[in-house]
Amino acid sequence: MHTATRRRLVPARIRSVAAVIAATALTLGGVAMAPMASAAPTPDATASPTSVARYGTSTVTLTLDGESSTQSTPTDLVLVLDESGSIDATEFNQLNTFASSVVTAVAADGLFANGGRVGVVGFSSGAETVIPLSNNQAAVASAISSNPQSALSTCISCGLNQASAVMGVDDPARNQLVIVITDGNADGGDPTAAAATSLQAKAEVFAVGVGDGISQSTLETIASGAGDANTFAVGGFGSLAALLSTLVAAVVVPGATNPSVTVTLDAGWDLVPGSVSAGLGATVSGVTTNGFTVSRDDLGDENLVITYGIKHEGAPCGPLNVNSSVVYTDDEDATVTFPPVVVTVNCLPPVADAGPDKTVAEGSNVSLDGSGSHDPDGTITAYAWSGADPAIGTLSDTSSTVATYAGLDDGVDAVTLGVTDDNGLTDTDSTDVTVTNVAPSLTLTSCPVAPNQVGTDVSFAGTFTDPGVNDTHTMTVDWGDGVVSPATAATSPVGATHQYASAGIFDIAVTVTDDDGGSDTETCGFVVVFDPDGGFVTGGGWITSPAGAYPADPGASGRANFGFVSKYQKGATVPTGSTEFQFQAGNLNFHSSDYQWLVVAGTKAQYKGTGSVNGVSGYSFMLTATDGSPDRLRMKIWKTSDSTIVYDNQIGSGDTTNPTTALSGGQIVIHKG
Repeated sequence: MHTATRRRLVPARIRSVAAVIAATALTLGGVAMAPMASAAPTPDATASPTSVARYGTSTVTLTLDGESSTQSTPTDLVLVLDESGSIDATEFNQLNTFASSVVTAVAADGLFANGGRVGVVGFSSGAETVIPLSNNQAAVASAISSNPQSALSTCISCGLNQASAVMGVDDPARNQLVIVITDGNADGGDPTAAAATSLQAKAEVFAVGVGDGISQSTLETIASGAGDANTFAVGGFGSLAALLSTLVAAVVVPGATNPSVTVTLDAGWDLVPGSVSAGLGATVSGVTTNGFTVSRDDLGDENLVITYGIKHEGAPCGPLNVNSSVVYTDDEDATVTFPPVVVTVNCLPPVADAGPDKTVAEGSNVSLDGSGSHDPDGTITAYAWSGADPAIGTLSDTSSTVATYAGLDDGVDAVTLGVTDDNGLTDTDSTDVTVTNVAPSLTLTSCPVAPNQVGTDVSFAGTFTDPGVNDTHTMTVDWGDGVVSPATAATSPVGATHQYASAGIFDIAVTVTDDDGGSDTETCGFVVVFDPDGGFVTGGGWITSPAGAYPADPGASGRANFGFVSKYQKGATVPTGSTEFQFQAGNLNFHSSDYQWLVVAGTKAQYKGTGSVNGVSGYSFMLTATDGSPDRLRMKIWKTSDSTIVYDNQIGSGDTTNPTTALSGGQIVIHKG
């Protein structure tokens, strides 16, 4: 039996459905079907729009033009024409005209162009070959037009047997088709069934009955297939022309049985819920988030359109195939290949935000916050901080949303934040970090405490720190006697030595300055420099003590008597003498026990020592006196253990300040050495 091309053929009104569903065997990425023995329809697949944003949607349209003009397998067609006497001359001309129209139509559908052939058989009481199978359309048309009518009795089986002879052997490589046109007025005993069975073993047979002289059962006996699948009936030969398109479609564009197409979306796409639509009443089933199936009982040469919405899942981006596969199947194993459909997904890049400009001091840290960064259609997956100038500062936590910047030296540093999203797109933003200078911090660890004789070395020592690790430093020293050591490069620790040329109480000021102009100055307090050959001081009398001079009774004021002598004995480095001070309103009676140093400089003398108050020891004192007009005196007494002021008639003033309280009686004399 001829099985290579055997298929059930359906009328044109449903044949295009089969063709379209067959064509839906596209894979939008080029997945093909198995070869089909029938006509190959023209597939098409499009998407609109073809460019969407991330998470955007598009509609895919699958279309199959069932009126294909190309045969995928060469076709041999034999026309079997009734020439019997039951057909008058006019009807016979109408029959030949119809046969010529069939040849013209199948030629237009590509039968000859695809290597097909047409043969013609005429029958009445017997049968003859009008023209054997020929690939020459003109020859076939000429043979039909010149074919005479024998006008004898009707032997349908003769025509079927002659068609079988013209068709030759069963050829699996070719579509073998036969169209029988008859008014059915067969002679009695015509063995139609046996002849039809023999012919159907090698070819697909179509039966066209004209008029009411032929029964449907006879047509079904002649034709292939069960029931009325391949049978057609018209009321008269003048009605054949109206049958042309249906008959030719059935012959040239075979339909499909139980066609179905399964669509599977590619990764990156989801099916829009409720968006699948199939024309021609086809059934949609098996709908999931990434696919569906369309099916129908049969399909002819109409155009079937299938549409469905797709939604981008978020990744990846760029030109993307929509479907991973579209699989078409039918009972005849028909297959076509659809062109791929590509939709470009335009993902938006992330937006980096490095935050506002920051200011930080040397040696301190500041946070750089990139949490303002965002992705308009995705997720930021990576942060990268960079660009710190190691001469100005350093970065840590560089892969975190918030980085830490450590200032090292003053300057402006441009730091860059780079962000990457889940689709690999990137963006950068910069922020300026201004590092401000911090002055060095100086600590004097050693200052002169004991009195120093004129012409001997006086030294100090100290250390300093600076959070500006890249800073350089200089040091200057103001020795208090008019001598200022010039700035010299300095590193911690620091120190210097000086010799004083004259006696006095001096304040040593040490300044460390960094290369940005920041500085710190510390002093040693007063440094006593004495000259044992420089003179001595004596005095006696009284002053009017002001209110507030005696903290134990701030309101006490009035007369305070004094008497003193302080001098260096020859060769001594510690002065000797005695000092008495009495403040009657405060019941204060001070008596010195020893001296520590004496400085005489011009008209001013100052000396320091220890003593007792009201007979109780543990007190220190400093007396400052000037010999002038008038003479002036300052007396300061404090507890040695905790520096609590007991009496100071110039309370709150620095120790080196000249006295301001004039004597109310008596005198002070500076004696030259």
